[in-house]
Order: sequence, then structure tokens, then C-alpha cells
Amino acid sequence: MIEHSDLVEAIRRFVADSGAAELEELAREAFAFQVERSAPIRTLAAARGVDARRIASWREIPPVPALAFKSVDLLPAGVDPERALTFRSSGTTAERRSVHRHPFPGLYRAAIDAAFPGRCLPTRSGGAPVPMLSLIPSPVEVPDSSLSFMVGHAIDRWGAAESTYALGPAGLDAEGAADWVRERSLLPESSPCLVLATAFALAAWIDHLATVDTRLRLPRGSVVFETGGFKGRRRELTRSELVGRTETYLGVPPDRVVREYGMTELTSQLYTRALDGGDPDLFVPPHWVRVRVLDPATLEEARPGEVGLIAVFDLANLGSALHLLTEDLGVIEDGGLRLLGRARGAELRGCSLTAEEMVS
Repeated sequence: MIEHSDLVEAIRRFVADSGAAELEELAREAFAFQVERSAPIRTLAAARGVDARRIASWREIPPVPALAFKSVDLLPAGVDPERALTFRSSGTTAERRSVHRHPFPGLYRAAIDAAFPGRCLPTRSGGAPVPMLSLIPSPVEVPDSSLSFMVGHAIDRWGAAESTYALGPAGLDAEGAADWVRERSLLPESSPCLVLATAFALAAWIDHLATVDTRLRLPRGSVVFETGGFKGRRRELTRSELVGRTETYLGVPPDRVVREYGMTELTSQLYTRALDGGDPDLFVPPHWVRVRVLDPATLEEARPGEVGLIAVFDLANLGSALHLLTEDLGVIEDGGLRLLGRARGAELRGCSLTAEEMVS
């Protein structure tokens, strides 16, 4: 069997430093590891006639549909299952949730360390700890949430002592969050803050502030990190409505709102380059991640500018599936990804067929 400890360390070094190795070389080694250790990946490769040792590009690695994580265990043989993190997608008890068992926590942390600070931390912090307010539950409260794991790591690594969570078992503490902002605003030399929130929680907090006719002002240079959608909310806000209300009620302008694209089935995240003056709706992958869009019917790569299902190659996803076929629609523009919503049932036909191949 391929020794995974050396491969994990090589990928970790590449994530930390893009000059440490060639992505294609590591992609080939990582895929060979998965084919050797994971029966579902091996079955899919055989069904597609793909020889792991002969691939010339990450594009040749068959994408695994995200919905396969609802029924297939992709944990490689030979790794210690006791060390694996277990993440589950959000959903109601009636829904079958995706389960991602992640055997290499160090790779998860390395991916956060390499991408999060440069895209999300206030640039005026000068490397000092940043006061963080999270409208995302802590990993103690929701240990099987990959988003909570990421936020918890970020707060532990870069958060100031006064960082806190305002969403827990009792729900959103809207007034507690408002008091936290007021305290920061009253300091004579208040440091820029970072608010971490799902779009749903951010909108709910702003709704509360509007109801009680309260307009807060986060310290100058503060950043709002926003992820996720509005599932379960009676009315979805447009992107412009959300950032407009964020500026009105929190004092954070649109160019200080960073968006994140991630999911339970992935290790890495994509961020918009808002803090660099980039397109606020274009998600840019880090150097160890590649993104493309595929035709929903054929799963062939779509032509430039065409809408398709988003496929993400994530080198840090060594412990499950390197190449993931999502259920999201998007288009590639200027080296980044523009999201266009969720695919409909008919558009997921190719995903369903691929998932069946993995267990045949």
C-alpha cells in the first residue's frame, strides 16, 4: 500500500507553499492512493476506464457526486478511523445528510491557514489578534459541522480574547451581538473586527436591528464574512439587498463583505477577493484547488462562458474524493467562479448515474 503519511505531508507542504511541488504530480499520487485504498473510488475509476498511474491531468480524475456522500463511505482503508473528523451536512431529521469522514485533520487546518487570513482578516489588524463575533455556532455546540470547525479554528488561531459566539442552542442572541459591537465602538482606539455569519443569520440579526430601530457602527476597517444561503427563510434577499442592509445597520460597506463558498464534502474553501478590490461575487480558488463547470447531461466540460454543474478538484480532500461534482450551477469567468444557484432534479441526472457506478 502507498504510505499515506508521506503523501499527506507533501500535500500539506504544497498547500502552505505553492512552490513546494507540482500539482499534477501530487494529483496523480493522491488519486492512486484513493484508488488503492477506497473501493468506491476504485469502482468508479474502473467503470470510466481510468488508470490512476497514467493520468496526465487532474481533469482525468472522475468527479464524485456530492450526493454519494449520503450513501457511500469514502474513508480510505489503512487510516486510523479514530483520528477522523466526522462532518455532516445541514438538514432536517427527515433528510438524508451527507457524511464526510475526514482522516487528516492537519490537512483541514493547513487549508484554513493558507487561505483564510489573506482573504478574510481585516488588513488594518497588522497581524494582531482580531476581535471576532461569530453568528455561526462553535464546534463545541455543533461538533459535526465543517463550517463550525473552520470558524472555531479561525477564532482560536487569529481571534482576540474578546472574540465570542452569538449563536448557540438558544438561537441567535441578537441583543448580545449588538452589545458586543457597542462595546467595540466605545473603545478609544478600537481595532477592526471580523463578523462571521451565514447569510441566513446575518439577515436575521439585521432584521432584529431594523425592528428595534438600531443602527450599529463596527470600527472602521471591519470585515463581514458571509457564507451559505437562505434555506428555511420565508423570503430570500438579493445579494445587493443583503450588503445594502449590512452597510445601513452595521456600518460595513459592500467592499468589506467577503463571501465564502464551501461545503461539507470539501476540505478547502473559495473566497471572493473583496478586500483586494476584486469582483464581490466572483469566488477565486486557492492554488491547490481547481474549478470547472460540466454539462449537466453529458458531464463533459462546458465551453467558456456556458453554465454548468460546478466540479471542484481539491487536493486537500485526500481522505475522501479529490474531484467533487456539486449540485450547484455556475460559470467560469476571469479565473474565478460565479454561482448561479442550485441545480434542478433533471440537471442532476448525471450525478445520480455516477453515484450508482460507485457501488455497482
